Amino acid sequence: MRCDHASGRTRAGETRKRACEAGSHLRRPRIRFWQKTLGALLVVGVAPIALLSVVSSQGARDELTSLGVTNIRQRSTATANAIDAYLASRLGDIVFVGKLPDVVRSAANLGDQAARAGARAALAAAAARSSDYESVAIVDPKGTIVAASLAADEGTSVAPMEYFITALKGTPYVSDPSYSAIANKPALFFSAPVKAANGGTLAVVRTRVNLGAIWDMVEGDGGSVGVGAHSFLVDDYGIRLAVSETRGHRELADSLIYKPIAPIDAETVKKLAADRRFGQRTPEQLVVDQLPTLKTAVDGLPRGASADATFAYGAGEGEQRGVVTRLATKPWAYVLAVPLATYTRAADNAAFDSFLLLVMGVLLSFVIGAVLTRSLVSPLRRLVGEATQVSTGDIDLREARFDTKSGDDITHEVASAFDRMLNALRFYATGDEAGSGGELR
Repeated sequence: MRCDHASGRTRAGETRKRACEAGSHLRRPRIRFWQKTLGALLVVGVAPIALLSVVSSQGARDELTSLGVTNIRQRSTATANAIDAYLASRLGDIVFVGKLPDVVRSAANLGDQAARAGARAALAAAAARSSDYESVAIVDPKGTIVAASLAADEGTSVAPMEYFITALKGTPYVSDPSYSAIANKPALFFSAPVKAANGGTLAVVRTRVNLGAIWDMVEGDGGSVGVGAHSFLVDDYGIRLAVSETRGHRELADSLIYKPIAPIDAETVKKLAADRRFGQRTPEQLVVDQLPTLKTAVDGLPRGASADATFAYGAGEGEQRGVVTRLATKPWAYVLAVPLATYTRAADNAAFDSFLLLVMGVLLSFVIGAVLTRSLVSPLRRLVGEATQVSTGDIDLREARFDTKSGDDITHEVASAFDRMLNALRFYATGDEAGSGGELR
């Protein structure tokens, strides 16, 4: 539809004029040359680099995470096996003590003081094998300690203790750590039956072992597989028995251990508190440090066999990746976790470097686009100005010239074409002037 001022003289013309004006506002905006140049540079140069950087960075991050988890698993399994071997060794020791002739003789003749003296010497020799042993003792069928390497233990009743009840039934036993009323610190108890010749149980032998060796193994994994690596050992209730954070700070152990990874029902808490499984804490003082993903991973592991599972918790900078390994001797679980950034920092740094390169690429594209636009458009605009002067008669055809020397090859070709056209116009204008006798403009 043609739009001009004449169309506004009538109502229909006014309508057409408004329609033309509205249509002019709806026209597609003109894309300038510099915008096209910049877009081409971004699409061809920057976009592929950006896509490649994102894909490669994520791929490298995944690979580093996988390698990190493999490293954590190997260390977690090794430490869990070491703890298992330690428990099995200590259990084997107490089983051996239960078979010593002096111990069997005293258990068969509990009232014989000479036999008891011989048993004390044998128990003292057994306790001297390791600094981990705090006391080795014989417990009569009523649950009273009748002979011990540590005289202060004698006369103490351990009848309610699970390690005594289980061993009296004929099965060697490893207890969970509990707060020893005699030593006033957490300890493990290993027990075994003392058998008569006919296979009956005469008494029970038990050893009280401090947690130093187990704590050493757990603390040794702090920072072992990367910056921020930490470890802890939990029992079958999810109660922390040892943590790597106690290294060099054993005096803070009571505030760092005994924390369950998930809530425990009230009745069980009361029973565990009565067994002094939380140290000197009461049920009301129990602090639960919840790790739901770890709890799920632990619950999925079989009991009585070594097995492991991966888990993750936290988010962002605080995200952690870990491996939990089930022990075979006890249904405990050993946990080793590391901040994910410890392994992915190299990929994250590379991603940041790529981002900086992209920013530089975008800025460089702007600069190149501006330079190219200026080098191409400016000479063409000069030609346009000169052609406009010729077309409007603002310059004499005899003096008009197009610059055919400056600019690049494309500009030179365009200028030459305009100059040839000008020469043709000058030729025809000269012919018309000769025929009409007029003045050439």
